[in-house]
Amino acid sequence: MRTAPHPLVQLVVGPAEHGVTAAALAQWAVLRHDPGTRLVRAPAQPGADGLLAALREVPAGTVHVHVTDRLFGRSPEEAADVLVELADGRDVVVTLHDLPQASDGARNLPRRSEAYRRVAQAARHVVVASRHEERLLRACGADVPCSVVPLPVPDLTHAPAAAPATPLRAVAVLGYLYPGKGHEQVLAALDALPSGAGLTAVGRPSDGHEDLVAALADQARAVGRTVEVTGFVPDADLPAVLRSPVLPVAPHEHLSASGSINAWTGAGRRPLVPRSDYVTELEERTPGALWVYDPGTLGEALARAWARPELTWAPPGTVPGPSVATTVELLRPVLAGVPA
Repeated sequence: MRTAPHPLVQLVVGPAEHGVTAAALAQWAVLRHDPGTRLVRAPAQPGADGLLAALREVPAGTVHVHVTDRLFGRSPEEAADVLVELADGRDVVVTLHDLPQASDGARNLPRRSEAYRRVAQAARHVVVASRHEERLLRACGADVPCSVVPLPVPDLTHAPAAAPATPLRAVAVLGYLYPGKGHEQVLAALDALPSGAGLTAVGRPSDGHEDLVAALADQARAVGRTVEVTGFVPDADLPAVLRSPVLPVAPHEHLSASGSINAWTGAGRRPLVPRSDYVTELEERTPGALWVYDPGTLGEALARAWARPELTWAPPGTVPGPSVATTVELLRPVLAGVPA
């Protein structure tokens, strides 16, 4: 049910191509039609002074901000300082992304956990994108009101699709290149495929990890394969790339939410994904939309998919979701302070 209009400032930080920023802007495209809403845009790592100055230029209201620590500071501690100061004396709702988990490592896990705990405790309400993320938030020590609003699935079907049985030309991984994303594991598993099969990395390296392009090229040469890094793909061109005859894989084994998986399913594809708690949630939401393999069996899954390319397309009748509009409907009561 739609709630009554409520003064709202949607504070969006970071470059538009960043997944967290893109999700915030997609919600804003719907929220902007509500009376009393305002948008405040800020660069990545804007600092508390910059954010507070920008907020002084718009009418007071609930401030909703999508948060991943790397957009708000050079360290988890700095990001938490900025956001805690932002929330001081204000009605702030935070949508948290990239929740801390064991894959952050022994050094960064406690630092990020403490930062997320501080941000969550400072906000009036916290939103996360999965039940798995809610559990990760509790593990940070944050005992706070929390709602689950899944990441929206974009409609990326507005481009011609390859015929489902068209032979595949490459294995494709979508999204930023960064350690742990899974590109290396895909390259290592390509020995299960014919000699001409290579890896296409659809995206660019995340800031600070530009060296991964050369590292992947070296690994590909060592195993006799090819790797192509496309660089950033504009939104207008992405549907055609995802609906081309490539084998879609989202190999990250430590996901708590995934815009990449949503983009594949939004383009009508059935990506290969490793089994996890989060993937179980996605299967419950849209049965049959994913090709789930057990960790350690990527090569076998690639071989089966390469032989049956039609199975990498969504089965007839599959409607992935939720849409952006649906996520906003779930979010409105939280922003208005209406109990669920």
